[in-house]
Amino acid sequence: MSKQLIPILEIAIKESLKNYEAREDRNSLGDLYLFHDTEDNLLVVYDDTDQVLNKVQLPDERFFNLAHTLRQVLQQAGKEKLFDRSYIEKPFTVSLIDKDFVVLEELFFLDDNTIKIDDVLWTNIEKDLDTFLEHLLQ
Repeated sequence: MSKQLIPILEIAIKESLKNYEAREDRNSLGDLYLFHDTEDNLLVVYDDTDQVLNKVQLPDERFFNLAHTLRQVLQQAGKEKLFDRSYIEKPFTVSLIDKDFVVLEELFFLDDNTIKIDDVLWTNIEKDLDTFLEHLLQ
């Protein structure tokens, strides 16, 4: 379940940033890319130059929604200011990618004081605001 997965993902993100910090050639980091290798059930974390920062073995995938759980972990990391590092360039995104580095889903977005977690959330808020505005104008 997600309870088993969350600590693994939290550690994976923290270790990925530590591995980036340890590199001598680092400049700035604008994006992280996460690839779920379903054959080996690994989560591979890449920086924005396609360099591997971390590989983490995941528990049996049949019992969780990886994208949803990653969003939870990244939201919490954002609240804990994990991404407030001098080398992290904003806007900063974390995306789920396929094996060809095509973005499947943007999981996390940070731009100064703006944090976007999920497009669905913003879509629902937009609909509510449209309805409110429509009623207000009548």
